[in-house]
Amino acid sequence: MNFDLFSRSKFRANDKFGDDVALVLPSVCFGVFDGATDAEGRNLNGVPYGRAASMAASQILAELLLPYRNREKDAETLLADLCTSYARAFEDYDLDQLPATTVAMAIDCGTNWRFLSLGDSGIRINGDRVLKHDKIIDSISTEVRVSIFKILAEKFDDSDEHELITRQAIFLGLAEARSRGLLTEDVVEMLIEETIGNLNLSGISEIVRDFLLLGIRRQNRFSNSDENSLCYDIVSSRKPVLGQWVEEIVPKQEVKTIEIFSDGYASYPEEVSIAAWEKEFSKCDEVDFHRIDEFAAVKGGTSSEFFDDRTLIVAHTPN
Repeated sequence: MNFDLFSRSKFRANDKFGDDVALVLPSVCFGVFDGATDAEGRNLNGVPYGRAASMAASQILAELLLPYRNREKDAETLLADLCTSYARAFEDYDLDQLPATTVAMAIDCGTNWRFLSLGDSGIRINGDRVLKHDKIIDSISTEVRVSIFKILAEKFDDSDEHELITRQAIFLGLAEARSRGLLTEDVVEMLIEETIGNLNLSGISEIVRDFLLLGIRRQNRFSNSDENSLCYDIVSSRKPVLGQWVEEIVPKQEVKTIEIFSDGYASYPEEVSIAAWEKEFSKCDEVDFHRIDEFAAVKGGTSSEFFDDRTLIVAHTPN
């Protein structure tokens, strides 16, 4: 079996690590972890929250899957075990909330491949079938961020400043943007109402309003909870409760190629190769550099940063 691995930090100078981590354990598992970037830039012993999350989770998963019996545990139990050990790894730190990470993995189960993804990192089988979960809370953040970017377009001549101020508004919350005088009360209300209407969320309008006012930095309260429909499953301190993981078990003889990727890739190439994925990324970056149109996202690009880290594992099986 041949593996190719590519991981690129969001920092264009490539002088700092990003939040993605890849794991390759031949005959056991391989996967990609995408730690959630902390909106307030916090770190643990100099390691950014997101990277600390993905590093811890990758080490725990490796230890968990080395004994073969654990590879056949049902998804709910396996992910609960992962989250329990993950929370334990941060016990020595005085944290009011733990960082979180996605995981997408291919597990070697003898005659079968077991594909399992939690969060928005994805898996593509045979260059065709994609396993990936997208959550509504990200759609909300993206919708508002794009609107803010367009509203602020006339205020900034510098495109980098324009992007960073827009990013602050959605990460720190509309209430903060309003208090700083960046957005007026009327604009904040318009943004909230338009988002609720455009995404057909009138049934949970107050929950959406509260989320947007407080921003992505307070998003953690929705993780691994079933309190409302903005909640989502992720690798964090509590075990997943919504069943939002994506899983598929496929006989090995039916699998020729496996690609596992973080959400730094916004679209998928036809060809199965790192070069093809990178070409696709470059095309997306050229078409929608600010990520406000065809490839809209929670963040856009700047002269010093890509819109996100990106990581890819490509495996060619003996078939």
